[in-house]
Amino acid sequence: MTDVEKIKENLDYVSSAVRAGDSHGGIPALYFMWGALIAIGFALPDLAPQLAAPYWLIAGIGGGLFSWWWGARNARRQGVNDTALGRRYGLHWTIAGVAFLLCFLPLAAGRLPAETGATNFLLAAGLAYALAGVHLERPLLYSGLLMLAAYGVLVLLSPPYAWTLTGLVAGAGLVWAGLGRRAALRGGSVR
Repeated sequence: MTDVEKIKENLDYVSSAVRAGDSHGGIPALYFMWGALIAIGFALPDLAPQLAAPYWLIAGIGGGLFSWWWGARNARRQGVNDTALGRRYGLHWTIAGVAFLLCFLPLAAGRLPAETGATNFLLAAGLAYALAGVHLERPLLYSGLLMLAAYGVLVLLSPPYAWTLTGLVAGAGLVWAGLGRRAALRGGSVR
């Protein structure tokens, strides 16, 4: 390793450490985007079930790729070059995406009725968000816990419009987290 590369690596480390508080709370625009996508997507099983799978295929993959791009862009603009954190984000959400695809398998194979199999998506989403809240961005924990609670309600009680209510609550939780994060960034506080 040359001296210039060593110096760059050291500066990246210092820069990342200084800006870590600002980058670990999440990007408000992504909280808002996912809040809207979740509110809409969770309402579809109640209101237009035939559109739910195509919607999530497009919104899930498209939203994930956009989130990745926006997060990388935001980090570059802040001067943060934390590849380890970027890998953690990528690995976490890639595993979540694989879990969603695996939830689809029993439905595609006709081994589960749609109503039963669909709740598995909510369980996977709840776990993905809650664990992201533990390991990546604290505000995601609360939306994840709301999704897990909604999973329990759906499985045990099967209330009418439960998916719509779950989407609204989880979406509102993400919007609330985005507003809190935006206020923290404007106020200069770290968390």
